[in-house]
Amino acid sequence: MNQDANIAPNLAPDRAGFRSVRSFFLLSAFFAAIGRNTYYVGAIWMLAASGSNAGSIALFLALGSTSEFLASAPAGFLADRFDRQSLCMASDWIRIAILLMTSAALVLQEPDYALYGSVIFFAVADRLYLTASSAMVPSIARPESLMAFNSLAYVAMQAGNMLAAIATGWLLSAKPGTACFLFATGTFAISVLSMFRTAIRYRILPVDHCRPALDPREAFEREKTDRLPLYLVLNYVLIYVMGMLISALISKFVVSELQGTSLEFGMLESYWAAGAIISMMILTLRRFAKVDGRVTPIIVLLSGVATAAFYPTRHLDIASALMALLGAGYNLSRVLIDVEIQKLVSSSKLGRAKGWVHVACMGFSLLVYAGLAVSGNALTPSAVFLAFGSGMIAVIAAGYGLHLVKNRASPGRSMPL
Repeated sequence: MNQDANIAPNLAPDRAGFRSVRSFFLLSAFFAAIGRNTYYVGAIWMLAASGSNAGSIALFLALGSTSEFLASAPAGFLADRFDRQSLCMASDWIRIAILLMTSAALVLQEPDYALYGSVIFFAVADRLYLTASSAMVPSIARPESLMAFNSLAYVAMQAGNMLAAIATGWLLSAKPGTACFLFATGTFAISVLSMFRTAIRYRILPVDHCRPALDPREAFEREKTDRLPLYLVLNYVLIYVMGMLISALISKFVVSELQGTSLEFGMLESYWAAGAIISMMILTLRRFAKVDGRVTPIIVLLSGVATAAFYPTRHLDIASALMALLGAGYNLSRVLIDVEIQKLVSSSKLGRAKGWVHVACMGFSLLVYAGLAVSGNALTPSAVFLAFGSGMIAVIAAGYGLHLVKNRASPGRSMPL
């Protein structure tokens, strides 16, 4: 996008038209989340059940993370240059093709190699969808409703994740492994149709074009600074990597430390989604409309405590409760930070901002996965959870301590956290 232009939504549709746009957007997010989680849950369980150690699962996720790391900035650039609706549909079609080829490859060879190859391309297409769809939100939601609509979008995604976890657990126990991937292709097809129905159109408005009055959306864009506070990025990285670590090791935790089955693994994944949905529904309430990203350090701190609490846990019910708490904390943090980013960054630069934030997330994730791949089975999943959870607590505590010292040195300053 040229520097002298910014993206704004076509305001021609009436309120009913925008409600329809938002409804189909949420429907697309829901079915895309089903497909995405079905792929990852199914792939991770196949690796765990095939006798692969934690290092091989970490390698699978590290390959996906590397692909996302390399694709994040280009995806943000594309989201700011081209029609975001079309990019979302293209990514869905690519994921359908990848799943069909992966299903065919699983019939012919060991799951390790087929899944290692597929996750590289799947992660790139997935990152393009997530970046483009996230950048669409400010264009279809009123500025005063950003919190509520972002929460609804996360509700849609987590509802899809919960359905995927339950369905995948059943499919893996009742059918061949390829059944879950074929199921995912159908959900991505519905996502394509839903995104097509959004019928979003963007127009380019030169900044120097004089207008007697600005509509609320354009005035909202003019007030943005394009600067992201460091604490927001740091909290996003910590909570994001925590989620990735849970994804990498929870299956091995179920198998080796809880002696559970694929159904119990799917149950834990569904509790994560259930906690997320409940927390997102709370954020849609009007009384929480003014909550902002300054509360995220507290949520990240509590999430660190819950992550570390896996170490002494050997009971499924306690593990389920911890997964629900972590699902709530993970999604609360991401929604609050996403809203802050959307408020601070103009729509024309939102894709790139989200892309670079994700580069930071994936860069740290790669370091974590590299450590897991090297350690193999030397560390139990619960020991890794304890170490990372303790690290989250230490980082947030250090941040509070640093700001406390600064505030004492400058009594007139308020604590940004």
